[in-house]
Amino acid sequence: MSDQPVAADHPGYVWVLDCPCGERLRGDSEDEIVDISLAHLGERHPDLEYERDHILFMATKFRR
Repeated sequence: MSDQPVAADHPGYVWVLDCPCGERLRGDSEDEIVDISLAHLGERHPDLEYERDHILFMATKFRR
């Protein structure tokens, strides 16, 4: 196992964000989880506004 840090968009990982409404959102990169989350907010929660940093703070990166 290497002590080298893993890049944020490493292909061996998936980003997951569990919305309080119960929907689980998944993306293969930081950009994708942000895009998916913003689309979800627009469709299901149009009264809420989050920025990229907020979404990434709430999302978790998991090894595949």
